[in-house]
Amino acid sequence: MFLSVGVRFEANVEALNMVETAGNYSKHRRVPYLVEEDGKLKTVYVPALSGENLAHAYQEHLAREALSLNLPVCDDCRRGEFYKSMNRVHLEKKVSPIPGEPAKIEEAIVKACVVEDVGGFLYAENPPVRRSSAFQVSYALPVKSMALFATSEPQLHARHAQMDSSSKKGNASEQMIYYVEIGTALYGFTFNLDLDAIGVSAITSEPILDENEIKARRDAAVKALFRMLSSAQFGAKLSRFFPVGGIKEVAVAVTEHPFVVTSPIYDDYILKTERRLKVLKDFGEDYLFTAATEDRVPEEALKETVEYLKQKGAL
Repeated sequence: MFLSVGVRFEANVEALNMVETAGNYSKHRRVPYLVEEDGKLKTVYVPALSGENLAHAYQEHLAREALSLNLPVCDDCRRGEFYKSMNRVHLEKKVSPIPGEPAKIEEAIVKACVVEDVGGFLYAENPPVRRSSAFQVSYALPVKSMALFATSEPQLHARHAQMDSSSKKGNASEQMIYYVEIGTALYGFTFNLDLDAIGVSAITSEPILDENEIKARRDAAVKALFRMLSSAQFGAKLSRFFPVGGIKEVAVAVTEHPFVVTSPIYDDYILKTERRLKVLKDFGEDYLFTAATEDRVPEEALKETVEYLKQKGAL
């Protein structure tokens, strides 16, 4: 089964993805974006969230959900440090002695950590072993029709220190001003999850785990996504820049084989996705498509998705 989700969320005054600090200035990620204005194409620079940013948040939720189901998660991933068995030093923390064959190395890592099973890894030693991630996530970009209204703007803040009698007025240590560049936009992004890849070898295509554990890991992977969306726990600087807004729309497609919803940066993405799925239906492929717009909350669509997956025996 293949799960594809399109998400639209409004974020005002957010600092979810900062890319660099120059002196006292923290800069928000921006990307070039092609938009149409008055019948002509133009490039504008808009605030954005990288796929890495969203993927990191998802894997943190995945680690928590896996642990709540008593599934294995390695020490690095428990801490949110996703080294992913990149070398012998990190691999030996969970697999010792290290096997000599690529398929055996993959099997040992998958058995030891749900996050590396779902999120993939690259063991860059001899022999090298690569496992592709079972989930994919796009950049979060402003909705096309509103991209010209998306903006980023620096906000002035001041940090103060208490003065004592020995302090000299005007010392830099007594007060520091700094700027945080915030973004405001209606964003859209796409998240895909290949449930058939979880617990299965990317080298031999054979199951590494028994059926019950595979279903439990799929359950954790789906719950992690839904937890991330319903709690809006993704991105940086949430402690002081929690975005004002929230999830506005969610569209979910569950298919037997890979299928990706039309990108939510387009206003007609729900209609187009439905039309594309109807073509699959003509070919005899079953699917679920559900959406949450104005009259439904996202959690209702997500719950319907879980029930469908259970009905199909995927969870």
